[in-house]
Amino acid sequence: MTLRGELRSMLMNEVRQKLRVAVELVEEGSPLIVLEHGHPAAAMLRFDEVERWIRVERALSALHGLDIYPELARDTSELAAIVSGRVQPSLGAIRRLAGQPRQILAPLQTVGVREIQRVLAEIIDRVRAGQPQTISLNGRFPVILISIAEFDRLRDLTRTVSWFRAAGLDLGEADEPQIVEFVRRFRAGPAAADESAAAAG
Repeated sequence: MTLRGELRSMLMNEVRQKLRVAVELVEEGSPLIVLEHGHPAAAMLRFDEVERWIRVERALSALHGLDIYPELARDTSELAAIVSGRVQPSLGAIRRLAGQPRQILAPLQTVGVREIQRVLAEIIDRVRAGQPQTISLNGRFPVILISIAEFDRLRDLTRTVSWFRAAGLDLGEADEPQIVEFVRRFRAGPAAADESAAAAG
């Protein structure tokens, strides 16, 4: 995942003039921050990584259906209590979470290389307004521009995603029945996990 790669940055003018270089950096595993007047204006991530984050969002929605809200944990040390149901969030916290934008779920909007070179500032304004822009290059969609706020939100979520993976659930791959089964086993405790493993073996 590029979120874990070495963070790079380029000025808007550099991105405009060297877009293919910027795309290559991101495809090789480095998230790229686009700078405007020295300040972060947008982040560029690999398209397949954003697709994975969309699947993570769907998995989190399934957990919400089970009254589990991992995003409300202040630290990963609270996740076990949240998943087991020992900690229940307040209605206000759930409402705040529901009101939080999830820009990666916005409809697909594509921009071509010529458009980026011509009106990059306008494209960055769209990204800031919560409209991710997928870059079209040679008939493929290698990267997406997202807002810095969305980039920070996803970076915050990486620890939660890692916790679930270590606990036995890959949020980027799991379907709803797998999520329900994971929660059932987690709440039943170690004995149920041993029983489940024995049945599988």
